[in-house]
Amino acid sequence: MNKFFDYLMGDMTDGAIRELLDYICRFMTVFSGDVPVEGKVGNCRFCASDFGSGRVRVHWVEIGQQHIAVDAVV
Repeated sequence: MNKFFDYLMGDMTDGAIRELLDYICRFMTVFSGDVPVEGKVGNCRFCASDFGSGRVRVHWVEIGQQHIAVDAVV
């Protein structure tokens, strides 16, 4: 999870990162599976997949026009 925060800290506040992470985890409970799924919340887009045992792998996050490769398990 620290990797997820490290990659996004320069572009988002801690609160916004936590909200995004919460949204991604809730999103993945609906679309669970090992196939990556893209989603959007506000001006953020993301790609994530189910990693098993309630964990989620976030592949990338896009904030506005900035694409950030994350590849973190949260």
